[in-house]
Amino acid sequence: MGRLLFICVFIFFAVLFRPPVTQAQSVVIDSLNTIIDNPGATKGERIDAMGELAEIMAMNKRPDEALKIAENALEISHREKEKGYTALTYSTLSYLYAQQDSIVLAFQAIDSASRYAAQITDKVIKGRIHSRRGWLENMIGNRDKAYQYMLEALRMFEGEEVPLFQSSIYHHLASIQGYWNEPEKQLHYTRLCLDAALKSKDPDAISHAYLSLGSYYLYRYRKDQSRQLLDSTRHYYTSILKLVDSRRKRITARSIEGIAALNMANLYFEFYPSSYKDSAEVYLDQALANGRETKHPEIIVNSYGILGEYARKEGDYNKAEKLLQMAMAEISGNPRSGALEKSRITSSLARMTEENGDDSKALTYYKQYMKFDKELFDKEKLFITQKLEAQYQSEKKELALTAARQEAAFTKKLNRYYLVLIAAGLVALFFLFRSYHFKLKASQQRQLLLTGEKHEAELQASLKAEETARLQAERELMQERLDRLEKELLAGTLQVEEKNTLLQNFKEKLNSLDSNDPLHRQINRLISKNNEVDKGYDDIKAEFSEIHPEFIAGLQQKAENKLTRLDLKYCSYILMGLTNKEIAIKLNVDPKSIRMARYRIKQKLNLRKDESLDGFINDLGTKPNTTV
Repeated sequence: MGRLLFICVFIFFAVLFRPPVTQAQSVVIDSLNTIIDNPGATKGERIDAMGELAEIMAMNKRPDEALKIAENALEISHREKEKGYTALTYSTLSYLYAQQDSIVLAFQAIDSASRYAAQITDKVIKGRIHSRRGWLENMIGNRDKAYQYMLEALRMFEGEEVPLFQSSIYHHLASIQGYWNEPEKQLHYTRLCLDAALKSKDPDAISHAYLSLGSYYLYRYRKDQSRQLLDSTRHYYTSILKLVDSRRKRITARSIEGIAALNMANLYFEFYPSSYKDSAEVYLDQALANGRETKHPEIIVNSYGILGEYARKEGDYNKAEKLLQMAMAEISGNPRSGALEKSRITSSLARMTEENGDDSKALTYYKQYMKFDKELFDKEKLFITQKLEAQYQSEKKELALTAARQEAAFTKKLNRYYLVLIAAGLVALFFLFRSYHFKLKASQQRQLLLTGEKHEAELQASLKAEETARLQAERELMQERLDRLEKELLAGTLQVEEKNTLLQNFKEKLNSLDSNDPLHRQINRLISKNNEVDKGYDDIKAEFSEIHPEFIAGLQQKAENKLTRLDLKYCSYILMGLTNKEIAIKLNVDPKSIRMARYRIKQKLNLRKDESLDGFINDLGTKPNTTV
């Protein structure tokens, strides 16, 4: 009978995978009906209100009313230009079909929702459709797909203020991580779920987040046995009860109170001594009252199951049997109860009576269990069949969609090739025409070009002859000046020698005088300064003497007689070892002009960029008789 407590977990996941309802039960139904009946409301507002109302009805086990409202909403949405309303209505229908275990219809509806959502740009609506599809995939066990759809929905919600929908998605992601045995990620998403729920201020979302956290810490406590984990579990379960008590009229999922109370009772039964039975019974009474109010068979069965477990622990098998029989009687009149609850009760009754030694009753209960188990098996088999059919249809559509995309891509690629071929043909024709045109034009201009080239060659020859004559005249003039300079240099030399002899005699006479005489020292300094001037003059004389006519001829031969007289002057100074600054001073010009002249001379001499002008001139000056 202790295994009957499995339903607590079942109830938790049943609530966990239920989509959020944005308003509260008692307050919202009237307000939604007001919007639906208000002639001044827009069709979009009426469709939204009808969708919310349909989900509330389905949540509270009124499927026929819910389906009728959703179908009316769908009819209205088809008359609207905005396809987002139609997409949301189909999403609501998929939820309603899933609640009735019509998995194939649920997937057909969500496919229609996706088709309409593809025609809009509203990211929130697209995200809600992805979230609903992820919920459906998770419902049939396709958790990998569900996880991807949920993450895609979160990406669509980025930058949008939709904390309620984000809280629901984090809820689902936490449950999937729990199934994959990833406790750290499960806790991460559960906390995100609570943060988003608190931001939305929706009591249903907050209570579901508390339930998720309480169940997480209970799972951890069963492994670690840390008292702090158990206290955290109790904290979140009691937080649900406090929230329900303070905001009862705004709670949509009324069964959340029964689930939290039932889980609290189970904590006292499983982890506390029997002396805490009174506390457990307080919570069980609260759970039973809620289960009867909401007609929730799972809550009722679990409540009686825990009471029966207490009786069994005390050895009162008759009382335990009576409690389970009361549970069976109570849910038998409930149209919402199914074979699952009944099979669990009869299984527990069979094991309990067998423990009590009453084999006859045990056999009777076991036969009842077999009957309900067969019903459950048939139901599960039908569900699995529908699940497989839904998966097959989904995969078939995905394959068809993939094939269509591949075909479209191939067609697009083929069309691109055709366009390229057509363009290439046109370009070829254009170039053929242009080629013919150019050849025709070239044949007409060739003769003109030949004539022009002939005249140009003659003109170049004439210019070259003139340039040669001019350079020859400049060379002769320079040679003439060089000769004159040599004569002047010789005359200056003789004059300097005569002056030096006179100064030397004067110095000898001066040495016979008193050396301390100031006039004596002044005259000595003048004689020394004159000697330094003579030395500079001697240096210039030597430098000029080293410049020979063969040097000038070698330069002109290298430059093909293109060097001017000024160019040759620059080259002479370079050969004498003067710097650009010194040459500029001698010629009374700007140093920048000297640099430009050097560049021009280097070009005329046909020197490469890496060849040095100074090195070339020095080499030529040291070999004056060598032909360049």
